[in-house]
Amino acid sequence: MPALITDAVAARLDGVGAVAQEQDLYVGSGTDFYERLVGPDRAEIREVLALARAAAGPVLDVAAGSGRLTIPLVRAGKRVTAIDISDDMLAHLRRALPGDSRLECVVADMRDFTLESRYGLVVLGATSITLLDRTDRSRLYASVRRHLAPAGVFALTVAGGSAAESLASDRELEITVPGPLGEESYVFAQQIEPAGSVRLVNWVRVADIVAGATVPVLTSRLHVLDHETLARELVEAGFTEPTVSPVRTHPGAEILLLTTGRVGSGEAGGRR
Repeated sequence: MPALITDAVAARLDGVGAVAQEQDLYVGSGTDFYERLVGPDRAEIREVLALARAAAGPVLDVAAGSGRLTIPLVRAGKRVTAIDISDDMLAHLRRALPGDSRLECVVADMRDFTLESRYGLVVLGATSITLLDRTDRSRLYASVRRHLAPAGVFALTVAGGSAAESLASDRELEITVPGPLGEESYVFAQQIEPAGSVRLVNWVRVADIVAGATVPVLTSRLHVLDHETLARELVEAGFTEPTVSPVRTHPGAEILLLTTGRVGSGEAGGRR
């Protein structure tokens, strides 16, 4: 089986003589599923809007995806630059806010980007920090520092509590996802790599698992992180010790918000 296919999904497909076809969750048709999966999620939005109200100047949404945070920020009157490495993802955002002068979409890698502005608020939501390994997180921090205005705030999220614990072990379950013709059932499988620091995640539509078929399997590879690790890294990267607060969301989806600022730029977003 391909490298990003979990053992659980491989076993399901082998059982009916089907073949896996890897599809990146963040590219092409994977973005349609991603939008259906996370689009209705309102977690983080209230907290990010509160930070934006207190921030001077424009907002930078890093790894903005289809705009789950960008859209409410623009509708609240903020000027937002949304960057994402996937133009397919940003296409969803452009369609949601066609011709809005307050929105700028830029195809850029969150690990290393160069923009012309500095921002009073830089946000990295949806626990997207877990897409990056330690080296790439250092590159991200450096890029954010270059673009953060004096007294600006950098805000990012990571899973906490029981939600974090659930990300550290193998899992397989069926979930229901809104579809174009109604709800659809998907197999969700998570597999922890031997070192315990990385998890492979697969989604495959149950209806596609048929004998002899070539079955699209949406894949992602994510790092297992906690807020203590991120706090240490941020301080090492020249940010103030972050303030950590819970995000209000539904039970079982515990998320922690870290807010920080550049050392030497006042107390914005963090404590010393």
